[in-house]
Amino acid sequence: MWHLVSDSSCDLYELEGTEGKMDFATIPFTIRIGGKEYVDDENMNVGEMLEANETHSEMAQTACPSPEAWREKFSAPGPVIAFTISGALSGCYNSALIGRNMVLEDEPDKQIAIIDTKATGPEVSMLIWHARDLILAGKSFEEIEKDLNETADRIHTSFALISYHNLIKSGRVSRLIGFIAGHLGFWGIGMGDEKGEIVIRGKARGSKSMVRFLVEEISKVGIAGKQIVISHCQNLKDAEALKKALEAAHAGIEVLVQAARGLDSFYAEREGLIVGY
Repeated sequence: MWHLVSDSSCDLYELEGTEGKMDFATIPFTIRIGGKEYVDDENMNVGEMLEANETHSEMAQTACPSPEAWREKFSAPGPVIAFTISGALSGCYNSALIGRNMVLEDEPDKQIAIIDTKATGPEVSMLIWHARDLILAGKSFEEIEKDLNETADRIHTSFALISYHNLIKSGRVSRLIGFIAGHLGFWGIGMGDEKGEIVIRGKARGSKSMVRFLVEEISKVGIAGKQIVISHCQNLKDAEALKKALEAAHAGIEVLVQAARGLDSFYAEREGLIVGY
């Protein structure tokens, strides 16, 4: 049996349509706020975590899955394909590499592919679904690994955030850019570059302007396939508005909306949107 495993940046808890040919599991990040640790699994109360982060002045900390956690998942019999948040944003990819090396010491022929998605949230979801489809199509391990890495380079990620508080504190965007983007009700619009780093593209005042900006930006960059996925942090209203606008702008495109899990909610913050396409 095949095994698909991801860190919790994928925004998925389960994988449908496996036809009994593979299983799926996630390894959670942890978020420490004010002395309390929040584990990004199905039991996490995202709203409680967000409120704690908004009310505590001290800097919150995130921790990626340990090499041992990856090693445990990689040890399952059969080929394994793993997905991590962008290696430019987290040490998770390196942690997974160490976990793989631990397994290969005892099983040098074990098939373990680790995909640095160079993204987070929706793009990770899309790559996991694509891996499932490739397995069901009967592709070989080598073909699947090559296809996933090429697809990761083609898919894009954009985002719209009303607050850059956590990204600024963690050093992932500059304080000046974060201030300008989040000042006076402005949405900051950005995207992940080819290295998986965060680049600010502009700002928009109000949700309607934000939706228009995102649709224009996505249309300009181009869509890699026939699917767009939107992860939202407790903002279904704007996610659905963006879905409607994207469907109107791109005939024949499937647009899916999903709630962000804990890690992506922590960085996107309340009302934030992340789009994979």
